[in-house]
Amino acid sequence: MRLIKGALEPKDRLVLGAGCQHPWPCFGKPAVVFHDRGKIFTSERARQVLVDRLGIITEQAPPYCPSAKGTVESLFRWMTQRFERRLPNTSYGVHDAEAAAQAGAMTLEELERYFFRAIVDDYQQSWDGLRRQTRAVLWEEAVRQTGVPQYLGAPDDLKLLLMKAANRKARSYGYRVHDGSRLSFQGRWYVCPGLLNRLQGKEFELYYDRRDISVIYLFVEGSYVGEAYCPALMGRRVSEWEATAQRQADSQKARAAASASQEVRARIQEEIETAKKQRRRVTREREYGRQLDRQREEIHPPHVLEALTRMTPPTPSSLRLPEAKPDPDREYPVQILPIRPYERENDS
Repeated sequence: MRLIKGALEPKDRLVLGAGCQHPWPCFGKPAVVFHDRGKIFTSERARQVLVDRLGIITEQAPPYCPSAKGTVESLFRWMTQRFERRLPNTSYGVHDAEAAAQAGAMTLEELERYFFRAIVDDYQQSWDGLRRQTRAVLWEEAVRQTGVPQYLGAPDDLKLLLMKAANRKARSYGYRVHDGSRLSFQGRWYVCPGLLNRLQGKEFELYYDRRDISVIYLFVEGSYVGEAYCPALMGRRVSEWEATAQRQADSQKARAAASASQEVRARIQEEIETAKKQRRRVTREREYGRQLDRQREEIHPPHVLEALTRMTPPTPSSLRLPEAKPDPDREYPVQILPIRPYERENDS
């Protein structure tokens, strides 16, 4: 869908950012998209975007027939034979993986800038032997003869049209407004209190960009009504792939924490069981001693019991604090602090 968006929009910003020497006038809404049997073209989402939303006719190329796509195949050959081998820091011809990684040090931004410059200043200005003219001049002549339809909608509408739509409002499962103010999508809560309150119990569609799922856009009967935000992402840009990786990492950390806490819980339970055994043993010993104390009169004669009683140490006094008693009633000196009035403080 980014390719379709790039074909519909003007490319002045890309030419200026890449530092190209020639303009890039190739943009407009194509009437027909001639494609192969790739999943990105034959999917239901591609049909909705190209046919239903933009009104573009899609035509599928015959299988195992690269000659039917000669223009595209020639562009691929130009990329592999001329563009890739002439890149700075290229690793072409290096068969060692580590050496190739060190030689091919280049960021994605640099690769895009070099690719745009190669398309505009090299491929568009090169000679087409079959049509006997440069490709830039051929485009200008075709535009003068037949014209190219333009996309007349707003750029924001184009962004919404090319987003991925997910309509899950069904009887068995679906997106439902919970508690009147939040929506569950891909395991995360999205909030928009003023809007979701009105959408409770209604059928609606969700549009989102897989490169940033912190915001989802809500449509009712094909009309844009608003957006919902994910407070858990805290305004950060998080793609769908990053969110999946983050969820997997969090689940692994949660399992590791659960296993560690499980060991602690098992150790606590063992200590509790040990303490229970000790308490039961102490209780049995005390009960056995109490029973022997009751049988002491049967063991010794009375004069021996009296002698043993005199030898017993006195019972220790209680460790409780004495009862609190209030202080006697009398007059206690109270010092009254001076207070400055508000008006007098402002006057000074």
